[in-house]
Amino acid sequence: MKKLIIFDMDGVLFDTIPFAEEFYLKEHPGMTTKMYIEIHTGNFHEESKKHSHLQIPRTEEERAQRRINYADKKSKTPLFEGMKGLLETLHNDNYILVMNTNAYDRNCLPLLENAGIKNLFDFIASAEISKDKIEKFKLIEEKYQAEKKDILFITDALGDVRDADVAQISTVAVTWGVHNKAFFEREEHTNLIGIVNTTEELIDFIKSTTP
Repeated sequence: MKKLIIFDMDGVLFDTIPFAEEFYLKEHPGMTTKMYIEIHTGNFHEESKKHSHLQIPRTEEERAQRRINYADKKSKTPLFEGMKGLLETLHNDNYILVMNTNAYDRNCLPLLENAGIKNLFDFIASAEISKDKIEKFKLIEEKYQAEKKDILFITDALGDVRDADVAQISTVAVTWGVHNKAFFEREEHTNLIGIVNTTEELIDFIKSTTP
């Protein structure tokens, strides 16, 4: 079995968190940066519902236009430095690259295409497939008939670490996204096997822990 590497997208591959936060706070007057960061300690879609009462009332037409504008601006967000090279190296070394993201297709596919990395991923599990990452971990396991020892997940959010813990998927946390190291050290997770601070550390960690 080839090693299966599952990537989260926002905050891991792309520097989208500042833009996403700015958009979210404008849509939810009264929300703070601290509150926004805390949303990511759980299931993002479910936690967001708890703040829906703060959302600015808009017509469906207005919401549709804002979704279009958001997707267009997000699609131009750059990759983190060194990330494209990391993905290309893994792909060339015959790792199977998969994505498990909270983003909808409209907010991830153009972004991946503009960055020239969509072709590196064998499967993209977006919010269209499910808003539950635990469910998508199971789907990915079944799709590839993979054993848990052959799977590694990479994320920037404590909520994802918690989901991967339930799914019993080994996880590496990166500190350049929505959560810093302190978040990942809040509690113990048996599946959290590493915390890295740079893309160089990440590739070294993957190479040292996988066949």
